[in-house]
Amino acid sequence: MPTTDCLPQVRLDFHPTRAVDANFDLPELSSDAGALLLRQVDDRLGLSALIAGCLVDRRDPRRVLHTRLEQVRQRVFQIALGYEDGNDAGTLRHDRLLKVACDLLPEEPRGLSSQPSLSRLEHAVTAREVVGLQRALEKAYVDELPSDTKVVVLDIDTTDDPTHGQQPLTFFNAHYDTTMYFPVLLFDDEGRLVSVRLRPGNAGNYRYAAPMLERVIRLLKARFPSVQVVVRGDGGFCAPRLLDRLDALAMELGDVEYVLGIKKNAVLERLAAEAMTIASARYHEARRPVRVFTSFLYRARSWSRDRYVVAKAEHLPLGPNPRFIVSSFDHVPPHLLYERGYCGRGQSENYIKDFKNALHGGRLSCTTYVANAFRLLVHAAAYRLLFALRTHVAHVAPALANAQFDTMRLRLLKVAARVVQTVRRVVISLPSAFPLRNVFRALLVSLQAAPVPVP
Repeated sequence: MPTTDCLPQVRLDFHPTRAVDANFDLPELSSDAGALLLRQVDDRLGLSALIAGCLVDRRDPRRVLHTRLEQVRQRVFQIALGYEDGNDAGTLRHDRLLKVACDLLPEEPRGLSSQPSLSRLEHAVTAREVVGLQRALEKAYVDELPSDTKVVVLDIDTTDDPTHGQQPLTFFNAHYDTTMYFPVLLFDDEGRLVSVRLRPGNAGNYRYAAPMLERVIRLLKARFPSVQVVVRGDGGFCAPRLLDRLDALAMELGDVEYVLGIKKNAVLERLAAEAMTIASARYHEARRPVRVFTSFLYRARSWSRDRYVVAKAEHLPLGPNPRFIVSSFDHVPPHLLYERGYCGRGQSENYIKDFKNALHGGRLSCTTYVANAFRLLVHAAAYRLLFALRTHVAHVAPALANAQFDTMRLRLLKVAARVVQTVRRVVISLPSAFPLRNVFRALLVSLQAAPVPVP
């Protein structure tokens, strides 16, 4: 058994008839029974095995105590359970249930990896391995899609990741008014995290966006030749290089469309002036917000050709609020293209919120850029794990179908368990008063069945 710090007993005086004593002296208890579900989902996806398979183990085999697969599982599970700080491994490495989830026996003398061991893992990864892992995750996303997929909508976005140390390639970003990294993330419209890449803090919005999108689109077209791929993004991605690349892919592969925001300028405002005048007049007549849509062909000086632009001429209580989008859907009515085609892109901000708030995807405090890039991908793997679990939860408990990750973690994963090892088996006992015990049991049973792709 591992030695742990002995904490003194605490006497509590609130009970009217008995003294209440609190002790931290039961090593066979765990507060994270949800690790069982995470392991079952991980086995279905092959996620940890995929990550470990992308890493070259350069250690002396005679001295290896923890395999790369064990370390990856430990790190991904800890992040999914809310322990994003590597220092938490110092205690959690002896958690009996986490040990079982990572293929160790509860009473095995050695624990899981310590914080220094996990740190060495992160810093041992090379740039080539990071690139290979990113591409492997992109391919895994495509492979997991249902076989009858007809349309895939890809939402590309960025987020700020403020830094507070001396991490390499962190720069001051005037737009966010902070020193930061500037990762780019790619989701589909269902909330699946397709890809993510770390970037320096002063990178332009569109940097690395074109090659990321091209890789994913080619993978989609290779598996689903007739699938329609729609790319959505805000005005930061409306760059000539990206537009031309998407046009070229549409010519080569067919059915590649885009709906991107475009920053307003004097020419666009002049072309939308008539619609803006109508919106203003209707607002002053009705005294409520008014939207008027119009469309026209427009060619910026840096563009290779004319493109279809939709203008939303909106008048609000605070004044005019014109917005513009550019799209390859030149046959769709302007109001439908904007409201049904483009506005849904904003949902990706909620997915980023889950990634940053529930999974602490911005916890990039390693001392090298490559190590931070690898850590970002590990957090992305934890996101995929929880997303897949939530998909299965929806079939058993529809009320949790759209729950945020931290809500699902609190209600379903954070439950106590007693872990006992006998000669022939490991017995895990959960509280009979657990409110979601029926849901938890149903998930254990359904996830034990033959693995199938998550829809």
